[in-house]
Amino acid sequence: MSEDKGHTPPSPGGRKRRGGRPLVPDAERRRRSASIRFSPAESLDLAVAAGAAGLTLSAYLRARVLGHQVRGPVPELNRNAYSELARTTANLNQIAAHLNGGGAYSDDLRRLLESAARETRGLRLALLGISEDRPS
Repeated sequence: MSEDKGHTPPSPGGRKRRGGRPLVPDAERRRRSASIRFSPAESLDLAVAAGAAGLTLSAYLRARVLGHQVRGPVPELNRNAYSELARTTANLNQIAAHLNGGGAYSDDLRRLLESAARETRGLRLALLGISEDRPS
């Protein structure tokens, strides 16, 4: 008997599942709700805070009530700095591996170290919003 690779097993109710959201285990399924009243100003403050965190109001309130830390989205400047820092880190790891393997300090290594220092200095200034070519 051959298997039907496109066959979707029936759902617990006996009907064939058509895709969509994956089923949430019963232990994790949210079945309880709570009602709370806010003044218009409180409601506005909460909606603004949820939007700033990139969350729906429900997700924001759930996180705050459960004591989870709520962070806003990462600013683009920080995402860019993170990417640039990855390149510098890779260079430094190559240098460390070279030196740990008994490698000599060469002109190539000197250039890599100077480049890493420049990139790190530029990154630090960028995080402060200062251009390297602009006098501080």
